Amino acid sequence: MPFATDEELKIAHDILLKGKKPFDSTKVNIIKEDSSCYVQACPGSGKTTTLLAKLIILANKMPLPEGKGICVLTHTNVAIDEIKAKLGTKADVLFRYPNFFGTIQTFLHKYVTAAALHYFYGSQITYVDDEMSNAVFLKKYYKLPIRESKLRGQIFARTASKEHIINAAEIEALGGMDRLMAANVIKKKGKRVVKYDFQLAGYNLDTIPYEYRHLIRTKRDNILNSQGREIILSYKIDWENNKIITNSDPIGVDTSAGAEYMKIKKEMFSEGILSFQDAYDLAFRYIREKKLDFSRFSDKRFKYLFIDEVQDCDGLQVDLIQKIFDENKVVIQRFGDYCQAIYERDECSGPENDKLKDNQVLYIHDSNRFGEKIAKPLRSLCIEDNHQLHGNEEVPSVKPIIITYENPLSVLPKYVELLGTTLIPEMDNRSILDIANKERQEDPLHRINVKACGWVGKKGASAQKRFIESYFPPFEKKNVGPKVEGVSFNEFMFKNLHGAIKEHAISIIQGILKYLDLCEIRNGNRHYTKTSFLESLTATNIEHKDNFLKEVMNWALLTAKSDSDDDLNKIRSTIHQYITETILPIYRKEETPDALSFFNATNENLPEDQTTEHRNVYHGDNGKIDIEVSTVHAVKGETHAATLYLETFYNRHHESDRLAEQFKGVAYTGTNEDTLKNLRVTYVGMSRPRYLLCVAIQQDRFDKIDCEELRRIWKVEKA
Repeated sequence: MPFATDEELKIAHDILLKGKKPFDSTKVNIIKEDSSCYVQACPGSGKTTTLLAKLIILANKMPLPEGKGICVLTHTNVAIDEIKAKLGTKADVLFRYPNFFGTIQTFLHKYVTAAALHYFYGSQITYVDDEMSNAVFLKKYYKLPIRESKLRGQIFARTASKEHIINAAEIEALGGMDRLMAANVIKKKGKRVVKYDFQLAGYNLDTIPYEYRHLIRTKRDNILNSQGREIILSYKIDWENNKIITNSDPIGVDTSAGAEYMKIKKEMFSEGILSFQDAYDLAFRYIREKKLDFSRFSDKRFKYLFIDEVQDCDGLQVDLIQKIFDENKVVIQRFGDYCQAIYERDECSGPENDKLKDNQVLYIHDSNRFGEKIAKPLRSLCIEDNHQLHGNEEVPSVKPIIITYENPLSVLPKYVELLGTTLIPEMDNRSILDIANKERQEDPLHRINVKACGWVGKKGASAQKRFIESYFPPFEKKNVGPKVEGVSFNEFMFKNLHGAIKEHAISIIQGILKYLDLCEIRNGNRHYTKTSFLESLTATNIEHKDNFLKEVMNWALLTAKSDSDDDLNKIRSTIHQYITETILPIYRKEETPDALSFFNATNENLPEDQTTEHRNVYHGDNGKIDIEVSTVHAVKGETHAATLYLETFYNRHHESDRLAEQFKGVAYTGTNEDTLKNLRVTYVGMSRPRYLLCVAIQQDRFDKIDCEELRRIWKVEKA
């Protein structure tokens, strides 16, 4: 029996794409495929829609033979919510037993880590969160006695052994070269290139005036705190070999320092507090020590496993999937693009997910997003020969533009100028600026759709090293708003109005805790914290906690997408209804007048920029166009009207140095790790736009690569 009939295909198409062209033959073949495969899809190919079509068809076939279900693994809750929105009530059956539909992290916690934690420590999961885990660990770590603790002594020694280079201005501010050298505060290093190393111990401060002693000690303490934190938080338990992996040589768990470390971690596990790494480590330890064969469980419950955005799987997730699912018993279909495998952490930027590829690869080479002129440079600015990539004939992309510059601050103004002067004949000779603004107005969320992005967002740019801040000095990698403590629930909702989903969620929880405090719902004599409140919900019923967090994530998602006061007021009303009807009855409390006032108070006293101003936005042409400036990682998965790719410096080279031949249309066939990493990032960043792609390159670097072959692909404009 085939996976889908033509009639079933038509039903799925009408749900997803009613009134649009039918699925092409490539997508029909993928939708009908009923065996394990890897769907390698180019940017903007409609990959997720193809997966959704399969899910709609399966939803209508439920229950499957032998009572089996399907498992759909994604990487973010946002992806799940978007799928729910597209499928509507059709999605309901997919979220019921025997199916599983969620993130890889949720699957891990629900089926493996929770069991491991109960088995080893008799506890339940309270938190799996790096920030929370780090905060709790450090609180316990700093309670260790400074002089007696072997672990703290070890961290001090490792911090002190590192170089702490200090510049001339700091040396002067601390009392001057001669004085600091004599007091052993700094040491001279190097012969050809002289530098000065700030010491952390062994001072002779008798000759140092009192006013400088305080500054020296403050600098020392700051180094010890920041670098010490960094070192201790990098430690990781190797359960299989009874060691602790450190930034230097590993230490045994039975050494004095190791025992102190293990005591803290075991206390945290008993409290149900884990980092993401802990969750995987405990899961793998549980599988190994219990000699569990999870593939027997997955075979009985699931007929199909679908993995969305498989290129985003890191090494731990790959190992987990391979331990849980048996290729020979479950049909495993992966959807992704290994050419776009980029991660926030450099150490995860390798092609870990190569292990998840299948022998049968089904390709989608046709992009719906951009036209041929943008497809052309992407055929070579890719980790492999990408000559089969095809642009959409119906999208009138213009010839990509390289913007050359002497001064990086001139790049964004030039980009704005090009947006206004670049016309598209197929769209009534309208400018890209007009098209972008019209599309933004038509977007229900009015999202900024003209962007500038670069690889490296860190601070410390210079003439020799261009980072994103070179082009846009106000750039902040963490796109967060000011912290405000509130007299109204609105203030908490507006804290991170343009931040990440997680930041919205944290702010909403903080606002709810303030409201509960005003309803006299407390943890004994203390105010509830996020941790203690979730523990309290878990104690009453674990489903209370799960449902609460699910609702919070949904509100956070809606807040992130909101674009008007009306939207936010509706979300606020929904939150208020949930608290009064669900949370207050759990604690047998009623709403107090103060709590009601807190919820209904407006935010008139908030500064306007706190509530309306986007972060990292360049306002061009007297406010006629907004350009959001961000990292490539932040724009992954987006579609823009126009994109400016900002060349940045990474590991000794800028893009135009490292990828000179690829800008000329020559596919890369080498194996250099940095080049492959750079090509992945470049490919993601440059494949975002529909109409206009620009790239900023410094004039002297461009002169080295300028040639006829390059100009066949690129137009060149000087800023």
